[in-house]
Amino acid sequence: MKRPLLLVACIAVSGCFGGPEKEIAPIEAAFVTDDCALLAALGKDHYKFTRDDPPLRARLRGEDLPWRPNCDFQAMGFNLVEVSGPEGLANTQGMGEVTFTRPRYDAEGALVRTSMARAPGAEVRELCRVEHAESGWKVGSCGPDPKETQPRPPPPNPADQTPDGKVPLPVERVPDARLLTIPDPDPNNSPGRN
Repeated sequence: MKRPLLLVACIAVSGCFGGPEKEIAPIEAAFVTDDCALLAALGKDHYKFTRDDPPLRARLRGEDLPWRPNCDFQAMGFNLVEVSGPEGLANTQGMGEVTFTRPRYDAEGALVRTSMARAPGAEVRELCRVEHAESGWKVGSCGPDPKETQPRPPPPNPADQTPDGKVPLPVERVPDARLLTIPDPDPNNSPGRN
């Protein structure tokens, strides 16, 4: 008798947790992160690259992680040669250079650190805001990189550190060992009073 009741209870409980799942409509993305389209907008709008320009080497920097978006600069209409490593730098020695760092996307678009050196030693570094429009990416503004122009914050001072976890004892009355180990359940009760 117990087994059929147990079986009926299991079936009833499983019916509570089953059933068709609700279909949740996907949320449409504000934009798709296409790094190559973003770099194409920077090349066309900001640097005015064309296929007829003298060749420049392009270096892609990921700041903390490797970054290789596999952009086809020739198909974009730019005369850029992507290089990486010491061999690539040695083979393109004497060429001008453009660098792009990995974009940092946010709600308005993306921030990209970039630099241009048409001749060795004449590098100009900038921070560009690239915005997403209906027709694609467009450069909103480019200017001096605050990372390069603002002074670094001072290093931490050892005098500002917290002391090594020592709790200061009250000066007016030093507690005895019994008061430190046994909590008083009634805060209005003074020691020695009933």
